Amino acid sequence: MSSDNTDRETEAHDPAPPVTFGPLKRALREHRYPVTTAELIEQYGAAELETPTATERLDDVLEGCERTQFRKPSEVRGAILDALGYDDASPEAAGEEWTRLPR
Repeated sequence: MSSDNTDRETEAHDPAPPVTFGPLKRALREHRYPVTTAELIEQYGAAELETPTATERLDDVLEGCERTQFRKPSEVRGAILDALGYDDASPEAAGEEWTRLPR
């Protein structure tokens, strides 16, 4: 498993796209749901996501998001990947990983 700080998802271990969420992953898992897109942008908008080709700010990524509310962290993850142009190839695994915090 990868740590929160080096949350690089690689094709060898996970078919999901190579996006690094960094500390944002834990923040989204700990956030209280449901939450609106506007609330996420207000609180975490300056957070950066690393892709193989660029660094994107969360506010820019979610700016054009069609969803207005999220019930769980994996839904936010899916919206971010969609906005970045990636398919979420493993929604079940991502749902589990993005919902449960390590103890």
